[in-house]
Amino acid sequence: MATKIKNTFKKLLGRAPSLSHIVHVPREDLLLALCLLLIVGISTAVRILPSNWGYQLSEFDPYFHYDVAEYIVENGFPSWFEWHTERAWYPTGRAIWRSSFPGLPFSSAILYLFLTGIGFQTTLYNVCVAFPVLMAAFTCIAIYYFGKEISGRKVGLLAALFLALSPAYIGRTSLGFFDTENVGILGILLVFIFYLRSIDKER
Repeated sequence: MATKIKNTFKKLLGRAPSLSHIVHVPREDLLLALCLLLIVGISTAVRILPSNWGYQLSEFDPYFHYDVAEYIVENGFPSWFEWHTERAWYPTGRAIWRSSFPGLPFSSAILYLFLTGIGFQTTLYNVCVAFPVLMAAFTCIAIYYFGKEISGRKVGLLAALFLALSPAYIGRTSLGFFDTENVGILGILLVFIFYLRSIDKER
């Protein structure tokens, strides 16, 4: 009887999946993930260098976009479509919804409301200053998938590295440069990725 019980347990244990099979990750996948993580880290490190001179918005347009984001947070998202401000283009004023893009202030307002909603103590100004660096990191990941769609994972890694160190892109996504390129380039890449996937007959 004891022998039968032992044999039954051996059969059951033999059928059970091994833990080594569950957590096994191919070395190439692990190396690619580490390389992508390193590229995102490089992208972030390069773009936070302006913090040596202060944690603040730079140039004029970032302050305008911050003002719009602040108005959205204080008055709600529908208010953007009715806002006519007298603080710009004096004396006629400016209809914001006709003369500016909603993507950047809406995205930063959503991020700020999300962070404060989960209990993270921050200000909209701090979110807007760090927003370009965060978007640049996401864009490096997006261009990796874009390159992967075109010609494989190695091309994706090279594309991510080139974008992370592109002087033109660094200038538009450095800490404090809160401008439309922050979400614009990411949006363009996402459209390209989804379009390529939509026309792929094998999917």
